[in-house]
Amino acid sequence: MTKPWWVTALQVGALLLLSAVWSLAPTMAEQVVASPPVGTCHLLSREPPLVSVATSQTLVPQVEAIGDGVYFFVDAVHQRDIDLVRREDIERQLAAADVLYQEVLHLTPPLEMPRYQQADFVMVILRTDQTRGGQAYDEVVRNPSVPECHIRMALGGQVDAAHNLTPAHELFHLYQNAHMMFKQAWLHEGLARWSESLFRGGGQPAPALPADSDALEAVMQSSYAAAAFWQRLFYLLDAQGDVAVPETLINQRYLNGRSIVALDRIYGAAFMPQLFSALHQAGVAVSHREQWPVYGWAEAEQRSLRHNPAILSALHTAVSAYLPDASQPDELQAFMQLIAPLME
Repeated sequence: MTKPWWVTALQVGALLLLSAVWSLAPTMAEQVVASPPVGTCHLLSREPPLVSVATSQTLVPQVEAIGDGVYFFVDAVHQRDIDLVRREDIERQLAAADVLYQEVLHLTPPLEMPRYQQADFVMVILRTDQTRGGQAYDEVVRNPSVPECHIRMALGGQVDAAHNLTPAHELFHLYQNAHMMFKQAWLHEGLARWSESLFRGGGQPAPALPADSDALEAVMQSSYAAAAFWQRLFYLLDAQGDVAVPETLINQRYLNGRSIVALDRIYGAAFMPQLFSALHQAGVAVSHREQWPVYGWAEAEQRSLRHNPAILSALHTAVSAYLPDASQPDELQAFMQLIAPLME
């Protein structure tokens, strides 16, 4: 059985003596499009030296995640400025999120996806010069102080994970980046904001899906607010919201005793891998049409709204495969008819 990533982190962390990484794995997408190792491991030669922050031995006992681990790093000049209590809570939230995304949403961890075959781990950089916020990066990189290839995210070193879901949000972005090239805000940020409801609990069915082109355009021009669109769609696909959440995950706590996962029900959890797979395949189709490397899109193209028809096509394909037309509620059928003429 694969070792928990926090155990592996202890072993490898002793060798690296540098910051944070965690793991992820592929979905059905890679079964559809098999590919050899791809991409380039970019050298960040101008980055300041990083040093590791040791991982905790008490992290999420009895819960296992697939992959090589999460390693925490900090700029060498700021290594004494890390609040170890907050770092511990960040670590616990990330561990729980990784398990939740894999075992409840059935998503493949990033490091097991073709895009990141050259990456050895996930690095979490704690930025002590900022108190909150975070950013997930999408390239495989290395630097003189960390020569192993990795993917990474950065978090404010003072993020209070017991009251802030930025770590889990950014980890979800790494899952997205591994599966798809699309970064349109309504998809990228909307879905990541929706993922936060897995920790807060109490996810509501949300307002009705767009019923006309103006309402649909408003969603596709939005960002975090698009979480309501995804929540409603998932509710219509799975109104029961029954999921099996590992008991060990439900029992996890922050250092102050607060539950990490306040989960009562999740709508459409079984639909998520189908959606990610369809979006992956849509991205591959765009790459072939445009004659781009599958994982080598310019950043502007990843965010360009001109690819919304491809996203709508993937959405239509995933919904149709998951819930045939005859079984769809009227509201969902009307939405599918609305987007059909707009698909690529």
